[in-house]
Amino acid sequence: MKKFLVLAVALLIGSSAFAATTSQFTATATFEGQATFSFQLKAVSNDANASTLTWGADAFIMGGTTTWVRADQYAVVAATITKANASVKMYTKNKTANPQLQPNYTSWDGETGVAGTETYGALVRQGGTGGAYRGYIPVFYSLVPTKNASITFDGTDVATEARADRALVDQANGTYGDGNYATIASLNGPTFFVKTQQGADVQYPSPQVQNNTAYMYFFGGFKDVIGGDTYSTTVYVEQSWD
Repeated sequence: MKKFLVLAVALLIGSSAFAATTSQFTATATFEGQATFSFQLKAVSNDANASTLTWGADAFIMGGTTTWVRADQYAVVAATITKANASVKMYTKNKTANPQLQPNYTSWDGETGVAGTETYGALVRQGGTGGAYRGYIPVFYSLVPTKNASITFDGTDVATEARADRALVDQANGTYGDGNYATIASLNGPTFFVKTQQGADVQYPSPQVQNNTAYMYFFGGFKDVIGGDTYSTTVYVEQSWD
C-alpha cells in the first residue's frame, strides 16, 4: 500500500513593500489502509479445493466419551489488514435457523458446564431439538502458522503464537459478543491469542505467520453417535470493513 503525504502551503504577501509578511501552511497525512481476505477449504489428503467440511467413518463414536476427530478438510486463511477496526468473524446461526433449538449446557470438552455457558455453535443433529444429550457435536478450530496434516486436538484450549484453538460459536452464544472466539482475522492478519497475567485473552498477529497466511484445522467432539444420525451446520465467514 502506498502512503501519501499531502502538503498544502499558502503564502500571503502584503501589498506594500513595507508591510509585514505572514505565511501559513497546513500539513496532512492520510492513510486509508488495506483490507484483503480469502478463505479456501482444501482436502487434507491432497490439497484439492473443497466446498464442504466433512468427517469420515473414524468419527462414528458410539460410546459416551468424547473423541476429537479432525475433519477431512482444512482452510487456508489469508488476511492483509491495515485498516483500523477491520476484522473477519466466523460463526453459525443455528438458533436463528431454529428458534426452538435448546442450548447445550455442557462445556466443550463434554464435561458438566458452568451456568451461563450454554452454546448453540456446533454441528446440530438433524431432526433433534438440541440439548446436551446427542443434540450437538462441538467443533473446535486450530489456527496454526504452517500446514500440519498430522495435527491433533485433545479438547484443551491453547492460546500461543504457534497455535490458537477456539470453539465454533453461534451468534446466540453468550460468548459471541466479546469477539474472542468469533474473530479469525483482524489488524495485521490472522488472529492468534495470548493470555495476559490476569488470564484475559488478547488478540494479536503471530510473528510465525508467513505472507499473512495461516492454516485452520477443524475438530469435532464426537460421542453417542447412532447409525443413521446426520449432524450439520452452516458456517458464516463475515468480513467487516469500509
